[in-house]
Amino acid sequence: MTDANATSGKHPPDHGKPGDLKTLLIARARRARRFPTRLRAATAPHGIVLLYHRIAEPSADPWDLSVSPENFAQQLEVLRRFGACKTFTDLADTLAGPAPPKRSVAVTFDDGYLDNMAAGLPALKAAGVPATIFVATGTIGAAREFWWDALVRIFLTGAPLPPTLTLDIGGARREWAIPDAPAQSYDAWKMPRRPPRDPRLLAFTEVWRALLMADNDDSMRAIDALAAWAGLPPLGDPADHPMNRAELDELAACDLIEIGAHTVWHPPLDMIPPDQAAREITQSRADLEGWLGRPVTSFAYPFGKYDRNVLEHTQAAGLRCACTVYEDIATTRSDPFQIPRIHVKNWPGDMFEAMLREFTGP
Repeated sequence: MTDANATSGKHPPDHGKPGDLKTLLIARARRARRFPTRLRAATAPHGIVLLYHRIAEPSADPWDLSVSPENFAQQLEVLRRFGACKTFTDLADTLAGPAPPKRSVAVTFDDGYLDNMAAGLPALKAAGVPATIFVATGTIGAAREFWWDALVRIFLTGAPLPPTLTLDIGGARREWAIPDAPAQSYDAWKMPRRPPRDPRLLAFTEVWRALLMADNDDSMRAIDALAAWAGLPPLGDPADHPMNRAELDELAACDLIEIGAHTVWHPPLDMIPPDQAAREITQSRADLEGWLGRPVTSFAYPFGKYDRNVLEHTQAAGLRCACTVYEDIATTRSDPFQIPRIHVKNWPGDMFEAMLREFTGP
């Protein structure tokens, strides 16, 4: 998953209502900010690493984690003519090599959702585009949603909720008042940088931030309590779950697919004790190598969170490269353990290409 506050400038130039002066001015300012990036892309070999999570159409998507199957197919057609498509490790190795091509492109997915295999893999095969799937190994076969998706189902479906929420998280008791809301839909709401005023949305964001710091057992207990409080089933739709082992094996068997590590339980690595962070990194790699019987060389930082200690642990774990959620192109001078990625939203092909051109130019 991506931290909603960790990336910026995700909209293509024509995003917004036609003729909207504010939208036009914002687009021009963003394009001006990215002029140095386009200049680097025009004058030196570079890589474009794209960040996806899901190929699906959920009822609510506050972090823009999902791309529809139709739009994903259009985006892949753009990529086929945009640059040399590679896995993430191949792209990192190419940039570090003696003669990198002018432009390389890597498609990456974070977390290990079932739809990466069910919907993403057929599209990747049809287009002949490779991809890297970064897997949080503790969730494989868990037969339940990631905790952040469970929160979306509980809070953002628009269904009535009880007027008071009392929740124990990490040994602390919290309480929120959730008054009756007018008949409105929350499915188009996006996670803001500032706390929302709506009490229901405020409760959602505060519970999310509390669970971000909770360990996995506390998170699961909290989700079960929240589902019971809301009168909803605890596990959600199986289509929204992570893969199980058989599904991961099927995905990994395709020669277009690289499997990378993404910790065990998906914690923010710079916000937990260093020894725990080291175990999360090394164990996730060991899990995948044991399951798949092949080397695992790449890593993605959960929520894009890392610091100097995390960088050292990632290198010490024997990995060759890692990616962030900072939006930029990669170059021959990029640190192989801090390779930037561009967050892809649910754009049709023309808007997707316009977004790419903001970074690379013609």
